[in-house]
Amino acid sequence: MFPIKVGAFMAAITLIPCVFAEAIPKPPQALAFHSSDWPDFDTHVRRWSSYSAPKFTGVFKPKTEDELSQGIAYLAKIKQRLLATKAGGHGNSPTLGTTYDELVQVNMENFRHVVFGKEGEGMTVTVGGGARMQDIIPRLHAEGREMTIGSFPCVGTHGVLLGGGMGRLMGKHGLMIDSLLRIKVALWNGTIVEASETSHPDLFWGMRGAGHNFGVVVESTFKTYPDEGGMHYNADMVFTDDSIDSVLQITKEVIEGGLDPSVFLILGYLFDSTAMKPVLFINIVSAHDTEAGKFVSAKFASSSSTTASSQKITRTHFNETLITFADLGSGAALPGICANSLSQDLYTASSPTLFSPESMKAVYAYYSSFIAAYPAANRSILLFEAASPHAIASVPDESTAYPHRGKMITNAIIQVTWDDPSLNEVADAWGRETRDLLARPENSGYERLYAYINYANRDEPLQALFGYEEWRWERLTRLKREYDPEGYFDGYHGIPRVVEGWTEGWGKEGAGSGGDGKRPMSTPHEEL
Repeated sequence: MFPIKVGAFMAAITLIPCVFAEAIPKPPQALAFHSSDWPDFDTHVRRWSSYSAPKFTGVFKPKTEDELSQGIAYLAKIKQRLLATKAGGHGNSPTLGTTYDELVQVNMENFRHVVFGKEGEGMTVTVGGGARMQDIIPRLHAEGREMTIGSFPCVGTHGVLLGGGMGRLMGKHGLMIDSLLRIKVALWNGTIVEASETSHPDLFWGMRGAGHNFGVVVESTFKTYPDEGGMHYNADMVFTDDSIDSVLQITKEVIEGGLDPSVFLILGYLFDSTAMKPVLFINIVSAHDTEAGKFVSAKFASSSSTTASSQKITRTHFNETLITFADLGSGAALPGICANSLSQDLYTASSPTLFSPESMKAVYAYYSSFIAAYPAANRSILLFEAASPHAIASVPDESTAYPHRGKMITNAIIQVTWDDPSLNEVADAWGRETRDLLARPENSGYERLYAYINYANRDEPLQALFGYEEWRWERLTRLKREYDPEGYFDGYHGIPRVVEGWTEGWGKEGAGSGGDGKRPMSTPHEEL
């Protein structure tokens, strides 16, 4: 815990005389600091999730890089460590809201620019720190370009990027960080630096996979790729409950057989508000290769009437279309996913193939009983995402802070959504217990938990997020001491400033093995 001069920030920005008025410098008058009585305050601090959300008492909304630098320098000067940034407001870790009661939001909505350029024979795109996927996706499409991007329009581009940046095109183009050429960052003291392979290369290494820990992103520049006509095969399928054995078996065979780099597969459980019951569905997207998509879709066709009951599959809905790159990131498949102010809680686990059929069926049954018992949580979904690992694994493991290359073939996203605060404990318990079941070695295929930081909760060991190799701990700790020595950016799974901190608060047992999974909470900062 840092010493906080309670009320100092609010006294300074509202110019109300108080005990701190003489000691605390006033912010430069040109800077856009706003207190909670600002008419637009609620609109600016509203987030995707209200569960364990940061509690804002002020908003700083800079218009320029210089204002951003001055404002952050001012916050550092008054020891105002309650710094958060916002683009899409989708930061999901409960650590964002569990440490302090007063928090200043650095609102980056004036930094939503998307600018294309040429470097050599290639085309680049420079994206502002406040840009959301909805800002970049249609612009890429209009230019005939593409890159790995997130799946939903309302999510902040850099929140996705900093953890690695998974998306439906990662089988072709790798992670978002694999296309990153340079990134401009405002550090804790207001200094703005540009990191790349040739400038601040250590920071560039850390920003690619652990970037939430080092500063506020001003902008970033990516290489882009030709969109090959821009059309993507998309297939949506729904199955009867008694098809689950065959659907799981086919999915496992498809993944183990090796997905084509163009193909991205999602197996999911969601609540059908028309049928008023959970359903089993599959979505297949194939980038620029219709035949590769159709090949996978055909494996899930309804079986004949003579098929043995143990191999039966009944597909009740099948829709295949060609969609554009812009449609791919529109969020149309799950239209309620961007709704704000609901309670959202995420857990995750990963597998080198697919989780065991027994655990997948148990989770489906547990999901069904959970929704039946708590209808207010029927927006909850489970997604099992799979893609070819080869493009990601082709990048040397030591070249970025992202630690999971070649490991995360299938990721489980356990998204618990509810609108009744009385369900907070039971909803969180369901998500955690579901993760723990899937993460058991006999179910996941891994002896220990590997968790993608953008999907992580708060009880995982830091090693599961940042890597189990000690050299990673040492390098990240060294970077933390150099670029965030005062711990302003600890909130989204903060990196320890001493190597011993990597093992403190975590016993031999952790997520997936029955341990309590507790580790020190952190301070709020960079949001998705």
